[in-house]
Amino acid sequence: MPIRFALAAVLAALALVAPAGAQTSVVVVPGIKIGVVGGDRLQAVQQRIEPFRRRLAEEIGTSVTVLPMKDGQTLVDAFATGRVDYAVLSATGYAMAWRLCGCVEPIAAPRSIDGTGSYRSILVVKAASPAARLEDLKGRTVAVSDERSVAGRLWPFAEWARAGIEPETFFGRIETVRGPDAAVRQLLAGKVDAAVAWSDLEGDSAAGYDRGTLRALVDRKALDMADIRILWRSSAIPHGPHAVRASLSDGLKARIRDTLVHLKSDDPAAYEAIEPELGGGFGAVSHGLYEPLLVLVTPKPRPSAAPAATARPPG
Repeated sequence: MPIRFALAAVLAALALVAPAGAQTSVVVVPGIKIGVVGGDRLQAVQQRIEPFRRRLAEEIGTSVTVLPMKDGQTLVDAFATGRVDYAVLSATGYAMAWRLCGCVEPIAAPRSIDGTGSYRSILVVKAASPAARLEDLKGRTVAVSDERSVAGRLWPFAEWARAGIEPETFFGRIETVRGPDAAVRQLLAGKVDAAVAWSDLEGDSAAGYDRGTLRALVDRKALDMADIRILWRSSAIPHGPHAVRASLSDGLKARIRDTLVHLKSDDPAAYEAIEPELGGGFGAVSHGLYEPLLVLVTPKPRPSAAPAATARPPG
């Protein structure tokens, strides 16, 4: 048992041997159900996550069951209606669950290997473009992702609207493509004047930074960073959280949070099992970090499944 839980174990043992007649309080913690997106490989996902399930059960002292769901919509609805107690969500998935019931709470979120816990939408133009700021693109063409993409459409559109720029009337044409990668390719091919992509904007700019659309294209030798400029960047978009039902006890929430925050150092295999993409460990988070995302989601009445962006990292 980890040292940080040793005192709790001793106190529990003392309670069991309390003198006759002494008033004691025994708290029984029921098992918890964790929901994750499994796609078409539900059994394979359940097997992959098993090291994490075992570790979490050991740390929090109760049984843990993993319930893979076919998609993010199903997971959000199961979470909001109480069919699972804990969910691994995208950022907009959490926002949707909160909008549906206000009964969920983020515990921790993964960080990238460079320690960042967020990413940004960016608007890029060719290096030779005369545009010096976003306002210079009035009446021009822009390539964006479809309505499911947070970084590729929803987030920048919302920020532009708050700044008084309505994308639908500001741009001469909005070209909807299959993701930020395709948007930048449209720009490089001369088919649009600007493209919306995403990046962490950390690290070597010549390499396309550490993570994101530009880095992926540079790595595939499909982009030379000297050929483009970043004209606009958004505020930070947080990585999706591990979240729990708010009705769980404060003690159980604290144990789950503590397990996640120490997971990478305590049990690297368990960390890799639950977070194979972002290798920087978990950091504690709170609802305020995700509150700006609430404007991006519109809940549908139950029993229909609630929509939610499922891709993570962004796109």
